[in-house]
Amino acid sequence: MELLQLWEKRKGRVRDDSFHHGLSCQRKKWMDEHTINVTSIKTYKYEQGKLTKSEIYTGKCLEDKFGLSNITKVETIPIDTNVMDTISIDGESFVLTEGNEKVSVTEKAVVLTTADNPYDWWNDGYSYPQWAWAYVAYGIYEREDPINLVWPSNTVSTVKSEMLDEGWTDYPTQYSRYVADPQWGWAAGDGVADSVTRPNGGYHVRLWQMSSGAVVANAHHDTASPHTADQYETAEEHVAYFYNGGWTVYMDNYDLDNYISSPYNNGWATRIYES
Repeated sequence: MELLQLWEKRKGRVRDDSFHHGLSCQRKKWMDEHTINVTSIKTYKYEQGKLTKSEIYTGKCLEDKFGLSNITKVETIPIDTNVMDTISIDGESFVLTEGNEKVSVTEKAVVLTTADNPYDWWNDGYSYPQWAWAYVAYGIYEREDPINLVWPSNTVSTVKSEMLDEGWTDYPTQYSRYVADPQWGWAAGDGVADSVTRPNGGYHVRLWQMSSGAVVANAHHDTASPHTADQYETAEEHVAYFYNGGWTVYMDNYDLDNYISSPYNNGWATRIYES
């Protein structure tokens, strides 16, 4: 906390309260209408140097909403057994032996929408998107990480250069994530991280160029493989420290109304301007 207070004193904590989200009821209504309860059947399988997570969503709500009895999201990441031979999945030990498999079944609520029905944040008074989304299947996207960093007028290459100067790596191993843009539709993100595969966890940033000229990002800290975000606010502050000379940083400056209790995200994005 003391370090953050010093940072805020040096840079100035200035929040943009000019817009108080009088239309946030519209956002809540949209999110509520697109939140459904599903049964999740997750299968983790290790083979040929890769861990594949296959997650099937099923249930009456899914069928009522999309006319589908089930949808399946598949994501694969490489894991080097020379680095680690055992990982933790859902709090249980999983040995990385060829063909090993783990299946779990849970009930959960997810936010899903179709490709032609993104949340139109640009018509709800927001200047930037609030969430990154994962593609599932059949043109359906699922809400994922919150946006927590914004460069209001810049390019992805310029923004990334500061992180690369800190020793981070371009083209890390990552799953694809998207944001909805009013002109370009679903835009795929670019990635930077503190190491390529982060087998023991680490910092990871996904960035998107918006048609408005802004760059937005989600910064998070990952757990050890298989990666799950376990920190948002700490990662947001960590990346903001990189922008010293030639930049002006306003910590927690823009209310994106994307609060999450765990991992904690306070709902305010940091905005960074090139001086």
